[in-house]
Amino acid sequence: MSKVDPVTFNIFTNSVQAIAQEMSNDFIRTAYSTVIREAADCSTCLVDRKGRVLAQAQNIPLHLNSVSPAVQGALAKTQVDKLTEDDIIILNDAYNGGQHLSDIYLFSPIIHDGVLIGFSGSVGHHVDLGHSPGYNLHARDVFEERMRFTPMVFSLSRDWNGGILEQLIRANVRIPRDTIGDLNAQITANQTGRRRMKELIGRYSVETVIAASDQLLDYAESFMREAIAEVPDGVYQGIDYIDTDGLDQKNLKVCVTVTVRGDSLHLDFEGTAPQVKTAINCPRASTISSAYSALKMLLTKPSIPLNDGSYRPITIAAPEGSIVNPIPFAPVEGRNVVVMRVFQSILLALSKALPDRIPAPGYDTRTEVDLHWQGRRTYHAISEQLGGGYGAGPQNDGADQLDDPLGNCRNTPVEALELSQSFFRVERYELRPDSGGAGRHRGGLGAIRTYRFLEDGVHMSVYSDRFENKALGVQGGHDGSTAYIKITRRDGSVEQLPPKGAAILNRGDHLEVAIGGGAGYGDPATRDRGLVADDLASGKVTERMASYYEQPQTGKRANA
Repeated sequence: MSKVDPVTFNIFTNSVQAIAQEMSNDFIRTAYSTVIREAADCSTCLVDRKGRVLAQAQNIPLHLNSVSPAVQGALAKTQVDKLTEDDIIILNDAYNGGQHLSDIYLFSPIIHDGVLIGFSGSVGHHVDLGHSPGYNLHARDVFEERMRFTPMVFSLSRDWNGGILEQLIRANVRIPRDTIGDLNAQITANQTGRRRMKELIGRYSVETVIAASDQLLDYAESFMREAIAEVPDGVYQGIDYIDTDGLDQKNLKVCVTVTVRGDSLHLDFEGTAPQVKTAINCPRASTISSAYSALKMLLTKPSIPLNDGSYRPITIAAPEGSIVNPIPFAPVEGRNVVVMRVFQSILLALSKALPDRIPAPGYDTRTEVDLHWQGRRTYHAISEQLGGGYGAGPQNDGADQLDDPLGNCRNTPVEALELSQSFFRVERYELRPDSGGAGRHRGGLGAIRTYRFLEDGVHMSVYSDRFENKALGVQGGHDGSTAYIKITRRDGSVEQLPPKGAAILNRGDHLEVAIGGGAGYGDPATRDRGLVADDLASGKVTERMASYYEQPQTGKRANA
């Protein structure tokens, strides 16, 4: 098929990106749960007829950068020529292309005059899908975590809107209003994508849209190859560590070897720790998505399209049975603990090849706090997605208190949280002074968020990391601070919680979640004194921290 002309191609490229973003907007506006409606823990995309991601909204990089094999796998088991626009593909199975079971993917066919053009797709994080409430440290397998959907096709008219699939889900979740409401929001987003793509087809033609889709993938590939070619050929290794599996294993290693040859790049995770008993294992799809995201962020400009063409020059090997490619059906709900260590190990490896382009490590960890409470007649579930301070860069300070780069969730307003439930209130949410590492460029600050509980019997679960292993400073910069979680009981007793686990909270108990900061970049003695004064005035640093900027440094790291 011949290429489309440059003007049409440019319009098409911008159009599909705008469609993906409009899908996201509709998804978020019509969602029920705070984790999607406020935190935007969701993503939308357009997929071509061969199951390749063509465009995606700028939401959650981790969600979509590895979904193509899942769609392709589903299509291989499906009579594609029998698909109608009443059909939807559903999946969340971590061992069939999904990530963790809380993320449900829906893909709706786009058909024009009997020809399959592609799919509109969405994925959302669902706070409750039955089985364990929140994170289950002791889950022995995925079957103890959530309801599981292998890639399958269901009929919207027959199986939804009161049909058997909706009945099945509704009967097995604690908060059907939110779960079914959010799934309906996904369907709405998919319908938006289908409608807009048909308008694009009507403006041009089926042949032009298919040709432009293929061309867009080739276009993204060419830019990624150019970016890889700028990296010096060589073999580079990066290692990062996970504090604990939550039970008895500590300092679990994530190791990557990056091999650059011309315009191609290979990642090998040989040497990474074996899979563990607890639910922090990272399925292969999540490892691939983390790796692709890291390379896209590091090597190309934000304006370069994000689609499957970008990843053609990249190959990835992850040993089966490792924490980055567990054997079925190891539990995986807390895989976010590992994905950012995958991300950081790649950054650490490439910092040896591109020292002036790679920032210092950030806190770079998702601290997910899930709160479940059963009232007399109602059940409430809240999922908090808390980030931390980013690492400083060669030319900039780190950003304060953001979700990790792979998660990219929005900050959930306290007001929205408190309006959605009545069993707790948030009493404090503020930046932690001195939590960012000192440096010529200062690491970003973490924050403290505290909750006061108003009812008995609240189930709290958490998965997090960097309670022990700090974000390490670069080029003489200081380390970022670690995190902690503690409970102050109504009687005044204090309990320090581990980074992974659960607790029961009662009326009058107080939960404090302190998030870590990012590392500093460069010798603090070289920091602009005006910036130090600004940090003091804003309360981001104390006099003690400011003193590190007043004398030549000896390499000693001394952070709160």
